[in-house]
Amino acid sequence: MKKIGSDKGFTLLEVLVAVVILGLSYVAVLQSFSLSLRNIAKIEKQRMNLFEELVALVQDARFSADAEDKEIAGEDFIEGHKYRLVLVPGESGNMETLRLEKI
Repeated sequence: MKKIGSDKGFTLLEVLVAVVILGLSYVAVLQSFSLSLRNIAKIEKQRMNLFEELVALVQDARFSADAEDKEIAGEDFIEGHKYRLVLVPGESGNMETLRLEKI
């Protein structure tokens, strides 16, 4: 004769507890990914704003200065150091980048 208590397997209560624990961990992982995506979007927005400000600065400097060698005339002082903003043409000639040179 078989004993009733010797059956192997999980009870319904054990399965429900396991499902609840897995569900809570899944929610925590999804929240972490959501927070990461929001932070990435925030950083991208800050980068785009900075890029737009630099482009505006270069355009203003181009129209206000007569620079023959593609360097922007003028010098900036930042915390006791002297820098110059230089336009660097791209390899294809379509795009330019900015570089700060310490003087």
